[in-house]
Amino acid sequence: MIIENIVVKPYEKSIFPGLSFDTEIVYTRYDQAIVGIHGWLETGDQKIVAEIREEVSADEKFGEEIAARGSSFDGSFETAVYKTTLVTLLDRRAMTHIEKIRMEDRKGDVRLILNVKVKTIDSRAVISHVHEIEPTKIGLSRDEVDIEVAGGGRALNWNMLIYAHESRFDSPRDNKWILSGKGRPVFLAVSEQGLRKETSISSSDWIHDYAPKLGLGEYFIVEIPKGMQIVQQAWGYVESAEECFRRWDTKGVYANCRETGSLLDRTIKNKFRKDSFIYGERWGRTYKRFKNLSFEEFASLNLHLEDIKKSQKYSPEDVKIGKADAEHILIVTKGLIKYAEELLQEGG
Repeated sequence: MIIENIVVKPYEKSIFPGLSFDTEIVYTRYDQAIVGIHGWLETGDQKIVAEIREEVSADEKFGEEIAARGSSFDGSFETAVYKTTLVTLLDRRAMTHIEKIRMEDRKGDVRLILNVKVKTIDSRAVISHVHEIEPTKIGLSRDEVDIEVAGGGRALNWNMLIYAHESRFDSPRDNKWILSGKGRPVFLAVSEQGLRKETSISSSDWIHDYAPKLGLGEYFIVEIPKGMQIVQQAWGYVESAEECFRRWDTKGVYANCRETGSLLDRTIKNKFRKDSFIYGERWGRTYKRFKNLSFEEFASLNLHLEDIKKSQKYSPEDVKIGKADAEHILIVTKGLIKYAEELLQEGG
């Protein structure tokens, strides 16, 4: 038994945020019947974040059938697909952890693992092959054998049955029971099998389709083309800053963004000279605005938090850097690189 396919969707039939998993499980028809599924939802770091249950459906479902082996019906014991919808409801802590792990992923994807127990009723029944034979063929007359029936009386119209092994059905000969539980009087068994299956949600799908419906709000998406990547070292700083952001290392984000600004200023100055119109006015005014907006000071802020705390100007618990600050500095830095590269292209 394996989970063959999973399709993930936001679950919209509940007032609580949740996910549904349209799941296909491969099993052996007539040999086992799936009667229940439950388990846990794990994130990519294998931490449990929520319970998984089958969706409660108003539609009637016909029950699975179980059969005995050892007959021409054996050919019907074949691989089949059990289709069901599994549901998990997510609380705020679960959502926060999923988002944290997503930000640590290189592509920003959500990796989820279904860890479920599938309860089944399994068949243990095997048919012994009993055939009818005419009594006269073994030298018996119907009148010579007295057959008593329950409640009294005598059966005059009777038939004789004999056991005959049929090798094509692999019928066992360990007892003379007509219906055997593989040598025991146990025909059915209830069992559970553990199954695991990983699935993922792409960053773009999570941001556009899932986050709004899960109560995470809508994302503000800014796409800045890298162009020709003229200043490759600057983009290298940004990649390092993004990696730090995924690890929630805000000091690393700030340090790399600060180095990016200094590198761009030196590059433009070396290309166009300090007294040129491009450096003195176009780039100069732009870079000055960043300075007036405390770009360099802001980029250095996270590196001097301990000094600010010691100044006693603010309450120590208020002196901290959050996710919003790191996101802002990343967006500003990317825009500055793109503008610098366009100026460099104009200069030939």
